[in-house]
Amino acid sequence: MSTLRHTLILVCAVLIGACTGAAPAAAPATQSMPPTTALEATQPPTAGPVVEIGPRPVSFQTEDGVTLSGTLFGVGGVGVVLSHMRPVDQTSWHAFAQTLAGNGYLALAYDFRGYGKSEGKQELGKIDRDVRAAVDFLRSQGARQVVLIGASMGGTASAKVAAVVGADGLVVLSGPQSFEGLNVAPEDLQLGGMPSLWITSRGDPVTPGMQAMHDAASEPRTLHIYEGDAHGTFIFDTADGADLARRIMEFLTANIPPDR
Repeated sequence: MSTLRHTLILVCAVLIGACTGAAPAAAPATQSMPPTTALEATQPPTAGPVVEIGPRPVSFQTEDGVTLSGTLFGVGGVGVVLSHMRPVDQTSWHAFAQTLAGNGYLALAYDFRGYGKSEGKQELGKIDRDVRAAVDFLRSQGARQVVLIGASMGGTASAKVAAVVGADGLVVLSGPQSFEGLNVAPEDLQLGGMPSLWITSRGDPVTPGMQAMHDAASEPRTLHIYEGDAHGTFIFDTADGADLARRIMEFLTANIPPDR
């Protein structure tokens, strides 16, 4: 009887607890995630594709249908056309093109028709068309300003078309005034305020013609003559190489700074 009575007392206690709303201890509540902070909300999304600035091969056509091969370096709104001399090809400009790219310029080194990987035959009297095609290509790549830099025959062709294509700057290294069907007349050098830089060596046979073209070019213009007889991009291989690169870069940054 005592056991039954004890059991009844326990049952009553449970019923009383239910009636009064008492409940057994609740399990620990699951923790919710903290709200996103203001800093987290403003974090940028995952970065998009990286713009390619390293050298990459390109090709483009001239007005008379010749496909030219080139290499594009860097990015930016200021394009630089690098025209080579004979007997070398576009690779003679590649090291300096890397310097240009590293300083915020979009640089194009290319092979004239019949040279390197470009199509066609070597017709030096027509290479001014190649320079014009290179300018058009750079503009198609987003260049809003274009500078022409050429060595020897590349300098002659660049001087020939600078005013015609509306270039923003001109640099000529050891360019003959007349070269196998390509001639630079005084009227070609009325550059309308376009700055020009003329660089040659004292012992180079083209220097008198360089002096004459410099003198015929409209202001602003600069002429620098190195000692010795190094020609065109071969000056980069002499003790004056670093100074040559510096002079060109100072000319560019002072007159046509990069559009970063």
